[in-house]
Amino acid sequence: MLFLLWTFIDIVERSDKMLAKFEKRAYAGSERVWVGKYRNLHNIAHWHMEHELIACAEGNAKVMLDDTTYRLAPNQCVFCQSGSVHSIDADPDSLLYVCLFNENICASVTQVYQPVTPLFRDRYGVLQTLSDLRHELSDRQLFFETKADAMITELVISVFRGEPLTAAVHQTSEVTTRYKQLLNRMDNEYDSLTFQNAAAFMNVSEAYFSRYFKKQSGMTFSQYLNVVRVEKAVQLINAHPERKLTDIMLCCGFNTIRNFNRAFKEITGYSPRGIPAGYVLNTRSVPTVQDTFDPTSEAELVTE
Repeated sequence: MLFLLWTFIDIVERSDKMLAKFEKRAYAGSERVWVGKYRNLHNIAHWHMEHELIACAEGNAKVMLDDTTYRLAPNQCVFCQSGSVHSIDADPDSLLYVCLFNENICASVTQVYQPVTPLFRDRYGVLQTLSDLRHELSDRQLFFETKADAMITELVISVFRGEPLTAAVHQTSEVTTRYKQLLNRMDNEYDSLTFQNAAAFMNVSEAYFSRYFKKQSGMTFSQYLNVVRVEKAVQLINAHPERKLTDIMLCCGFNTIRNFNRAFKEITGYSPRGIPAGYVLNTRSVPTVQDTFDPTSEAELVTE
């Protein structure tokens, strides 16, 4: 059983970008399509320049797409345009297919049109096609890259022919743009950024910012910031195992060793000195943080 390592990578891939800023997918080779099959998938708000197609085979899930939440039931799908902020919060018994594909594959279609609503019923064989694509990408037979491009192109055309369309929107709202910029700031200024700074940057009241951030990311500002800080701490511990924990704590923005240890344990499941060698914090699949946060309930990447 494999667990999700989703900085747009799977177990054998690597990426140089992390958390909820702009993500560049690291493919295994020259292919431009990737498909994952997941149980109990939770990921925090993120975006990337690939289109994303999410299909529900079992259970239910909530997909936050820009400022709207869509409820996904079996045999339903959501199409996420490239550049859109989105996240997934699935039920424990859910089974989802997630397909990312290069926006240039179907540019003649997706740069001109988009579905009126991103949520649609699978009347186009989406689940079967994504299952077939997984096998095609896994088997890697001769010309599999071209075959994968052709399969996703045919699927997108079928969906766009069958669903009501509107002109493609390439510019996001000002608040969404500021939100993306804020997430990048959190990734770079994690040691000093405060709730008050963040609300001021978004140019909204603190009360509105609190509600908006929780809706977008699935966790509070402070919880999300702790995820970023712990991620940085893990990186420092891996790079400098001899370094004092108090130094790492201060570098990552924690004020006390008690708060540092508690946040580290909640998010990783380990103490700072107990993490396995080479451990990578799975920030893109961190379970939605609630009052009863369970660090072990990460998404399962189904391999069969």
